[in-house]
Amino acid sequence: MRTNVSINCATYNCRKDVISKPRKLVNSNDRQESHMRDPLNNFEWSSLYRSYDNRCSAFDRTSVFLSAPELDRSESDRALYYQLVNLLSEERRNSITQPIGIYEALLYWKLYSQSTALYNLDKWLRQDVSKRKSAQEKLLQLFQELPTSIEKNPSVIVERIKWLGKFQLPGIASPSTLPVRTTFLHFLYPSIVPIFDQMVLKAVGAWDKNANHKTSVLKNYLPFAWELAEKHAQQISNFTKEGPMRVIDMALWVSRGNE
Repeated sequence: MRTNVSINCATYNCRKDVISKPRKLVNSNDRQESHMRDPLNNFEWSSLYRSYDNRCSAFDRTSVFLSAPELDRSESDRALYYQLVNLLSEERRNSITQPIGIYEALLYWKLYSQSTALYNLDKWLRQDVSKRKSAQEKLLQLFQELPTSIEKNPSVIVERIKWLGKFQLPGIASPSTLPVRTTFLHFLYPSIVPIFDQMVLKAVGAWDKNANHKTSVLKNYLPFAWELAEKHAQQISNFTKEGPMRVIDMALWVSRGNE
């Protein structure tokens, strides 16, 4: 589930990140500074799944965007996440001959709480067969060029995010689509890349207008997310279906606005 922004801005889904030691973020206009903080110090980890699922009520398992033959009709947001991570793993993604349905489902997972975003998704991938075919060809090219791993380095990740733009795929064509681009990379490298969006920044107390569109903010957030996962490693170890980045992601989404 996500936030309230159109797909053109790509500011949706459910995420956030933090750590105990405050870290300064550079404001877009350099007029003020924000500090990331950890809202998970007193988090009820035992209720994470229940709390997360309760906030995903807009998920629709009958959506046309979940009709790829490789997909089961997932009962929930989390169930779809598990399927997508598996299908987009290095072992599976290159064996999928028609990945457009998987990509479409990924965009749905990120954007399903946004009616405008879903309208645009339908327009881009459902109303024009030629556009859908073109997107599929670009996806196949992307998977062929994609490195098997990514360095845990903010500059390297930001460059890979920029690299995605050359394929001009629906939902990630514009440089301003950092939330969707990071979501896409998260599914490709789930142990390294966290999802970066408005909800994440609100959770850590670092939200500023359009901050989720700025690579300068992302470069600060990435190490912050990794440190947060290390800090809460003991609690995270109880979750075996997700990696640390995803557990933190869910926890931050659930806890947003509570601090």
